[in-house]
Amino acid sequence: MTKIKCWQWPNLLAVDASVIAVAWLRVFAEEQNMGPGLGAYPVLALSVWLTYQSDRLFDAGPRQSSQLISARHRFAKRHYRVLWTVWGAVLVFNISLAFACLGQAQLFKGFILLLFCLTYTCLNHIYSKRFFPKELIVAAIFAGGSQVFLTETIQWASLLGFTLLCLINCLAISWKETSVDTRLKVQSISSILKPSWGFPLLASGIGVSFFSDCLTALLPSMLLLSLLQIKRKSFDQELFRVLCDSALLVGPLLYLFGSGVLVR
Repeated sequence: MTKIKCWQWPNLLAVDASVIAVAWLRVFAEEQNMGPGLGAYPVLALSVWLTYQSDRLFDAGPRQSSQLISARHRFAKRHYRVLWTVWGAVLVFNISLAFACLGQAQLFKGFILLLFCLTYTCLNHIYSKRFFPKELIVAAIFAGGSQVFLTETIQWASLLGFTLLCLINCLAISWKETSVDTRLKVQSISSILKPSWGFPLLASGIGVSFFSDCLTALLPSMLLLSLLQIKRKSFDQELFRVLCDSALLVGPLLYLFGSGVLVR
């Protein structure tokens, strides 16, 4: 196994997605001036981790090591039993935390989201070798999950803008990791759409952002993804993935800093 670089660890451990989800939940809470409760943040973080980690383990488990190119899949394969053990413990802890900290309405919406996640996981592993719109569904679930514990629905432009941001992120990474999908023998939206489609999608996302109260969160992330898409050939697969995910974190950090949340 190639030596792991320090900047790869958040992605290998699947904690980067959790941090991004929590950051955007905080942005949406600030936008609507509503608090989901402190317990919602760790429950969301652990829920995202459970979803991402199980997806990788299901990808890596039945396949030979020679089929696994990406560092995250090789890591999941190498530590398969340990990660499933940790996964089970985290699941029990997260369920207990949810019942202890969340309100009845939050629990209900979280349960609905869980059903969507389970359905996605099952359908993805059944149909991915033929065709499954993985990027679109992941974007929708991630965007929905990042605001599911709020007491009210967020502004339509914010939700649509964030969903487009997540979709562009997923597609950009998939286009860069074509060899990974080829080895795994999966077919998704990125197999049909060419990378040139990224720019109309980015333009749409930027346009929607101007109707959102979260403009200062969405726009920086959109612009960074645009730059990465232009320069994608300058980076290897692992670094490009980390940079694309980091772009999703820059926007909310700037928003929260500008609104004074990070300096209170």
